[in-house]
Amino acid sequence: MTQDTQMPSWGVVSTVDEPAPLVAAFVAHHLAAGAREVHVFCDRPNPEAEALLADVDGAHVHQSGEDGWERGWRKKRPARHQGRQKYNATRILNETKLDWLVHCDADEYVRVERPLEWELEKTGPQKAWIRFEVDERCYLDAAPGATIFEGAFRRKWDGFEKEGLLFYGTRKRFLNRGVGGHIAGKPIVRSGHGYAIGVHFPLSHWDSKVNDLPYRPSYNARLLHFDGLTPLHYILKMLRRATTKVKGEPVPYVGPRTAQFSAAADFADDPEGLRDLWWQVQGLRDYEAAELEEHGLLTRPDVPIVGEVNALFGDKVDLSPAAFDRALIMHEADLIGRLDETFGFDPTPLMSA
Repeated sequence: MTQDTQMPSWGVVSTVDEPAPLVAAFVAHHLAAGAREVHVFCDRPNPEAEALLADVDGAHVHQSGEDGWERGWRKKRPARHQGRQKYNATRILNETKLDWLVHCDADEYVRVERPLEWELEKTGPQKAWIRFEVDERCYLDAAPGATIFEGAFRRKWDGFEKEGLLFYGTRKRFLNRGVGGHIAGKPIVRSGHGYAIGVHFPLSHWDSKVNDLPYRPSYNARLLHFDGLTPLHYILKMLRRATTKVKGEPVPYVGPRTAQFSAAADFADDPEGLRDLWWQVQGLRDYEAAELEEHGLLTRPDVPIVGEVNALFGDKVDLSPAAFDRALIMHEADLIGRLDETFGFDPTPLMSA
């Protein structure tokens, strides 16, 4: 996308712990969308991703903790990944010369109707940030598509508490306002004001815990959330959450999300049960998709990510579900080993063919 140097500049920051193809796709998409810089912090070493991005203009690869956590409490690595996300995003917000910075995850992609600079130019100085609402990918077929970025997208359903049980039946327990993941959105934040960036919204200062900065929802951009790029990816994400223990107060996940974690743990040694859980959370029958679409709760946007990746990396990146799952098995070998010891978990039956 052509950039106007007179317009506000923006970039993206993310803390990533994903297979290299997903990291490459995240960078390729946001550069194509107009980001001047994309900063990715590898939460653990990822040599393949680093090699792919080494010569990409605008891509900046960091390691979590490369500065010794010098801005943090006791200069220690935060135990929670949310704390590391906050630290890394805030560091870039404080260091960048860009006008605005997006903070989102490697499975979240900003989709714009018009160049984002256009909306930023029209945003008055009284607004500290803009919120991108979420569209969450869902599946219309239980068989994998040609790439990991296929499917349709659900939006939050304001009448879900009253009507969701009739529509989804017992699957309702896994859904929050009609989606399986978060509905809080993600921020794009003004730089140069000393703000910190939390997971879903910025903070007026590092120790704040409240959403106390003026903002508005975007009328031009939304966030495409791929909550699990394959069924195996989704299941590993749920099992990681189910088995992660840290000191202090628990992370306040909503009830439907914790229900997913618990169900994944309950079926961890049952591949058919795990695949059924994935479909209950993320799958839609044809008539369900049609009704949601009729009410504006399902969209089928053009998603150019695969073309953007091909344009930047050629044949170096394979985005087929089978290739992604093979990369995922290697990337998550330690996690899979722990899950095998704990539950007897075997990822092989869940892998895409």
